[in-house]
Amino acid sequence: MKLIKRVFSLVLCFVIAAVSVTGCSSVVTKESTTVTTTAAPTTVPETSETTEQTTTAGPWFTVQPKVYSSFHERVFGKQMCDAWYSLVDAVMAGEDSFSCPNGHIYLWTMAEFPKVCFPVIGEIVKPKDHYDLASINGTAEFDYKVSKEEAAKKIAEFEELAEDIINEVIRPEYTDFEKALALYSYFTHTYTYDYDTFRKVESNEAVNYTSSYRLLTTKTGICCEIAEAYSYLLLQVGVDAATVINAKHEWSIIKLNDKYYHIDPTFGLSDWDNLSYFLMNDEQRIYTDLYNDKTFQYVAYYDPEVPPDFSASDDTYKVLWDYHMTYFDPTEKKIECWRYKEDGTENYTYDYSGH
Repeated sequence: MKLIKRVFSLVLCFVIAAVSVTGCSSVVTKESTTVTTTAAPTTVPETSETTEQTTTAGPWFTVQPKVYSSFHERVFGKQMCDAWYSLVDAVMAGEDSFSCPNGHIYLWTMAEFPKVCFPVIGEIVKPKDHYDLASINGTAEFDYKVSKEEAAKKIAEFEELAEDIINEVIRPEYTDFEKALALYSYFTHTYTYDYDTFRKVESNEAVNYTSSYRLLTTKTGICCEIAEAYSYLLLQVGVDAATVINAKHEWSIIKLNDKYYHIDPTFGLSDWDNLSYFLMNDEQRIYTDLYNDKTFQYVAYYDPEVPPDFSASDDTYKVLWDYHMTYFDPTEKKIECWRYKEDGTENYTYDYSGH
């Protein structure tokens, strides 16, 4: 199924700005921490043995409020990424303004970064109505959609939710490949596609409630919500990730071993552990849905002065695209797979120890 084209950020900001806000006394939540996008290992197999190992290991992960990907920096630039970190610091401290050079950076920072970098931010703050005048002398103000006490509560609840997911699904010794695979499997078994919202969008009804936050808290959503939530959790465990928009669909892109790959968790929801959409190169991405790679929009509908090259040409994982995963063994570095054949099913063991 082809899904929803993201609304241009100006429209998004307009919608966000239309929501009412309550501002109150300041509250401080967990201290924010900057995290790099180079990752340590992570993932979760489907065997009861592996699940038990993950559970008994105990919680190891704590949410890092301040993250962004190399995709964000290359598309938006370091100045905008710095403004994002300043915004997160301000919200976490219950403040009303952050360091921001101008209205252009203000608009894109508040509209685009929360979706993948810290989804709860989009639920509790909004731009000033006259966002073009929001930044004065390098400082920009914003409004709260809820009281600051409620904002602190939402942040704490969201952080606990994200930590629970990652501590359940991923072990600290996992490789980036295993992290991506474990979360991919988790998404296909956990979340459902929101056909009601999809039909509204297809019929051009006004839909202003979609977000990665909604997907993670309600366990249902459409492609943009699914891809953004998947990329957010990958970023949290150190895997460099963002999203790609094309036509009416959105999916994730990651950087693995200095190469780029497409991952589309949405299509896995209706076909558990189908690896056809896992670690695709551009050719496979285009082939599966007849997309035109010339129209791919990375991260957002934003045109940097020098468009970055995120070409995905590697076919290392090509053999997996014909299979479904039964489970994977991070100790042996093997994936047990199967596929349909005319005379039944065929099993296959994929050794990824060299990747």
